[in-house]
Amino acid sequence: MIKHKLAIIIILFILFPLCSGLAIAYPTAKITAKVLDENGSVLKGADVHISFEIAKKGGWGTENFGVKGTSDSEGFFTGEAKASSRIGITVRKDGYYFSRQLYEFTSKSTLLNRWEPWNPTIEVVLKKKRNPVGMYMGGGIIQVPRFDEPVGYDLEKGDWVAPYGKGMTSDFVVTFHTVSRAYTDYECNFTLGFSNYGDGIQEYFFDDTDQSYFKWPFMAPESGYASQVYKEKSDNPKDNFRTNEKKNVRYIYRVRTKKDANGNIVKAMYGKISQEFEFGPNGTILFHYYFNPDGTRNLEEDPKNNLFKK
Repeated sequence: MIKHKLAIIIILFILFPLCSGLAIAYPTAKITAKVLDENGSVLKGADVHISFEIAKKGGWGTENFGVKGTSDSEGFFTGEAKASSRIGITVRKDGYYFSRQLYEFTSKSTLLNRWEPWNPTIEVVLKKKRNPVGMYMGGGIIQVPRFDEPVGYDLEKGDWVAPYGKGMTSDFVVTFHTVSRAYTDYECNFTLGFSNYGDGIQEYFFDDTDQSYFKWPFMAPESGYASQVYKEKSDNPKDNFRTNEKKNVRYIYRVRTKKDANGNIVKAMYGKISQEFEFGPNGTILFHYYFNPDGTRNLEEDPKNNLFKK
């Protein structure tokens, strides 16, 4: 009996590496990218990178490897490899914003040892760059200098207005209130308002189906701006943590608005805020903004031309 059990153990030790090798003998994945512009026209000569995923050798986790090439005269490029079910496609072309598309196979043919459907065609749409301009790209963690009183913030200077900073124009007007009793017992809120009739702010959410790196509208809306935004949060033993912060929200704003006698906007400046405001009972607000000083509604920034650097 002992010899019989020993023989079984030896056989298992021999078979285990073989079985393990079979476990990571991936099916073949084949996929074709079709590159288009926003009008549905094919784009040839685009750089296509199809990323495949496999388990790391000798360790936990995964690693990626890619197949690279260019789209042909009909916008197609095909990649093939033995890999897991998850595929990434990244496409770049001069004069366009890069786009990325993810795809995951949901079935496979055991007989043919390949992922199904075999060689699906995935459309990848590139947005053409229109008019990227230099902007003031600023923000970060901002300490509110005074509580329970309105304080102006100058987007062009990136600072509070005098006497709290070197700012000269109150683009944003912030009123911050806080009561802090302990680390987990506080309430705080702030209102972000404006100086001019016609100034305002509105929420913006990215389209989850948008494949492009640039997910903003190219031009800021002409209407739909609220006169203020109000944010609050609290934490206490009775009600626990509460906040009206929103997930994945971004903002578009209009400041320095001037109107004629008929109420028509004759001049204004526009910009965007790239994330929800983060704030705490110590009076800090975290936000990152883009401010276009050229007087147009253009929201397309040139990332290499931050006007604060000048």
